[in-house]
Amino acid sequence: MPRPDSGKHHRPDSVVKRSKSSRRSRDHFFAEQIIDSSRSMITIINRDYVYEKVNKTFCLNHNRSPETVVGKKLEEIWGRENFHKNIKDNIDYCFTGKVVFYQAFFETPAWGRRYYEVVLRPVRDDKEAVTHVLAETSDITEIKLKEQAASEIEWEFRNLESNLPIGFFRCDNEGVMLHVNKAFLRIIGADSENEINGKPLRDFYRDQLLFDLHLLKLKNEGVASFGRLELKAHDGTLIICRINAFTVRDGSGNPVYIDGAMEDFTREADLEKRLIQSQKLDTIGMLAGGIAHDFNTILTTIYGYSELSLETLDKSSEAYNNIRKILQAAGRARSLTNQILTFSRHAGQERITVRVSDIISETIGSLRPVLPSGIEVIGEIKAPDLYVSADPTQLYRVFVNLVRNAIQAMDDKGGTLTITLDTKHCDRHGRLPDGTYVLVRFADTGQGMDERTAGRIFEPFFTAGKQGQGTGLGLSVVYGIISEIDGEITVSSRVDEGTVIDILIPVAGSVSDEFPAMASRAGIMIISGSDSESRLIAMALSGSGYHVSASDTSGEWIAKACKADAIVVMDNSPAMPATDIIYSLATHGVESPVLMISDFDVWLTAEKELTSGLLKSNLFKPASLKEIIYSIDNMINKTS
Repeated sequence: MPRPDSGKHHRPDSVVKRSKSSRRSRDHFFAEQIIDSSRSMITIINRDYVYEKVNKTFCLNHNRSPETVVGKKLEEIWGRENFHKNIKDNIDYCFTGKVVFYQAFFETPAWGRRYYEVVLRPVRDDKEAVTHVLAETSDITEIKLKEQAASEIEWEFRNLESNLPIGFFRCDNEGVMLHVNKAFLRIIGADSENEINGKPLRDFYRDQLLFDLHLLKLKNEGVASFGRLELKAHDGTLIICRINAFTVRDGSGNPVYIDGAMEDFTREADLEKRLIQSQKLDTIGMLAGGIAHDFNTILTTIYGYSELSLETLDKSSEAYNNIRKILQAAGRARSLTNQILTFSRHAGQERITVRVSDIISETIGSLRPVLPSGIEVIGEIKAPDLYVSADPTQLYRVFVNLVRNAIQAMDDKGGTLTITLDTKHCDRHGRLPDGTYVLVRFADTGQGMDERTAGRIFEPFFTAGKQGQGTGLGLSVVYGIISEIDGEITVSSRVDEGTVIDILIPVAGSVSDEFPAMASRAGIMIISGSDSESRLIAMALSGSGYHVSASDTSGEWIAKACKADAIVVMDNSPAMPATDIIYSLATHGVESPVLMISDFDVWLTAEKELTSGLLKSNLFKPASLKEIIYSIDNMINKTS
């Protein structure tokens, strides 16, 4: 019997089946459309690494039809090397049930070498076994290129930020440091950002109230430049900087950061100060030199007429003693004018190649016996075989002056003077050209000087010592001698810590390399006590080509004197006065002309009364090599 109508329409099973089949077909069609229209290459791969399904994008990239790809192994499509290098291990890992993500370069016939992002997903059957891999490969070359370009730009910016000699910094709105670059760390002298970040920029200002004014100006104006700031480095030393800063605001115009650039020009400021000081000293030198020349002319007249008057007077008379005092004063005045001429570089030097370590050794040796208790002199000869072109007697004079000044600075409490000999390469250092220089450093632990005093010590008649100590010409003479040999002298000092004086002189070749053996000249004999100055004069004359022998007043000194072309008598022998030496030479028939080198206050009347005529010239200490050579040549030429 037919079933009663329940009021509902029932579809036959066949219709239901056709409907489900149609729905599956439609779903399959849409899936195919979605897969084929995807911009990614989508493929199905079985466990034998064979393609079972590929979409249109894959075929377009490989210039193949689906029929020529499906059924092919991956290594046939991608190449054996590429398959084993970039693909196989990732597919094997996906077959373990894991989703795999990786990126790599692949070569495709249509587009060449491109950068792809690959996602591998496991495909499971009804029993949850992984039978296939679904591979989705997306071309991300353009994205990668943009990332690479951005990375390169960022690298270039970081490189620029790190290598520029300009320190960049970022602070919060109140000046607390948030970020600095490497150049900032170098300028401040810190090792890492951790030492800087979180600190107020105010702490680096020498005058912290000045920072408050700068911060206020930045907040009001947004942009500001601050030049010649004195900042404190990490170790407490002062540096001169220039800062340019601006306020960074958010979208609402509220200040959020302070960004700035800091440039260290401590070196430039120091060079500028040196240049001004050098110009100042040169100007003083020109003025002083002109006055000294004129004054020497006046002194010559005073000295000459005084000597003439003295010879007509009775030695027991008051007038004789008065004129003698005038002559002694004139001698002192002449010594002072000679020092001024040296400072002004009007007194030229006879230059030879000399080893600096020898001069330093002679200086230390001559002064060590008279060192006050509690003061020590140490020589640090780091490079013993350094030569310069200079007058050794004048260089000795420089070193003795500097050592005596250091001893005077340490006289109250004692201390140590360290004399260092080394080399230094100068790159636009002060007024000196680029090159290698001999560095002689005098570092004492004395009372030191403030900046104002240190800036004036090379001026003539200025003295940093106690009232009544010295003429104030010692360091001005030092300045003139060093400048004359193309060198430079600088000073740095701190009160109660000590003073460091550096002398830089151009390096000269060794005697054998740069100065060939000179033609033999006259034979000179030096008669003196065993002091350093005599040895230096002997060394200087030997370097100038003379045959030099030295002797005291013992042994065969008379016989040696008879063979000499000229004799130099140093008025320092404790065994026999210079007058007795000259008298002995005359009585033994020595006819060689004599040059006597004595202190300026030695009384010459006794020498004048010598009738032998051997004494042809007299020089006052400190005598330069040029003066000595001129006197010797003049004596020999007149004799011949």
